[in-house]
Amino acid sequence: MPCLKSSLIVLVTLAAGCVAQSIVELLSGRPELSNFTSFASRDSGFITTLSSASNITVLAPNNEAIANAMKSMPSNILNRADHVRSLLDYHVLNGTYRSADLGDKPKFWPTILNHEHFANLTAGEQQVVKAVLMDDHGALYSGFDRPSMVSRADMSFNRGLVHIIDSVLVLPANVSTTAITLNLTAVAGALATANLTHTVDTLSGVTIFAPSNAAFQAIGNLVGGLSHEKLVSILNYHVVPVRAFSVDLTNDQKLKTAQGGEITIRTNNGDVYANGAKVITANVITNNGVIHVIDGVLNPNATNDEPDTSASTQAPAFPSATRSSGVPFTSGVPTPTGSGMTTASATAGAGGNPNAAGSITSNIVITVLGAALALAASMII
Repeated sequence: MPCLKSSLIVLVTLAAGCVAQSIVELLSGRPELSNFTSFASRDSGFITTLSSASNITVLAPNNEAIANAMKSMPSNILNRADHVRSLLDYHVLNGTYRSADLGDKPKFWPTILNHEHFANLTAGEQQVVKAVLMDDHGALYSGFDRPSMVSRADMSFNRGLVHIIDSVLVLPANVSTTAITLNLTAVAGALATANLTHTVDTLSGVTIFAPSNAAFQAIGNLVGGLSHEKLVSILNYHVVPVRAFSVDLTNDQKLKTAQGGEITIRTNNGDVYANGAKVITANVITNNGVIHVIDGVLNPNATNDEPDTSASTQAPAFPSATRSSGVPFTSGVPTPTGSGMTTASATAGAGGNPNAAGSITSNIVITVLGAALALAASMII
């Protein structure tokens, strides 16, 4: 019995010693994090923040992730102290979040990022990363809905946890930049046509129900006849001046829009609908809120439009609408970078099943990190 007691004391002592290590000791003791440690050292204030903060979780990109980022990262970003610091801050969660906290429903973990160009939110809100369990692995989504996988989780230090991730997170961008990157070029073009781009990009803490290109195409015969006032009214009807992730949306919920009317949220077997339009991609993080991509253009004069939950696609909410051969409003809109919209982050339903709409890795929004960072950089240069 004394031998057993002695052994337990030794084990407890060793465990306490491991947990008591500082964040600097943990990072420097992990060879696969040497590149992250070197990159973090570019900002001595960041190291001080990590060392003094309590109850934090560090999302540390591995060596390969940092190397890939550094190869493609534009020099104007590497030379911008505020940009480097913002990128580092976005990798620190305000709280201790363990892998056991993950499930099929997405979680929105707050970060310490507070630069106004990447966290243009209302008072009390924090910029987030989306976290969800995918095939028994943690997946974290950042700007442009870009996924990073957790390769090693739950490493403890004296003030929190470290999770090693396989790619550098992307700073959230504004609505128009995010729309273009996700191949929502009709939304971006419509906002420009209505002179609403700056207005929507600079709102704080918003939810955008963004119709897909196919949704605009489905009413293509009507868009040419829209007056400026009518187009503004329609677009404002897609803007809710409150940030609402999928987990915040409930059946029969009424959301007041910037246009003044209401959108009715309906849920059915994990799917979410805004009036009669289905959410096909949920929870795309922007610098000022969140985008939910929908498969129809909402009609402010058809607030009683209801979905056909048995149908694979929803009928347009506009009478006499017919499909056009081309996508409206896209003339002059920049060509998206990467391969287009992700399908699985869709996690269209409120439940957020990451496998509900296909493979995340099959169609990543941004294939070159440097291009994504360059887009974000343009917001503060």
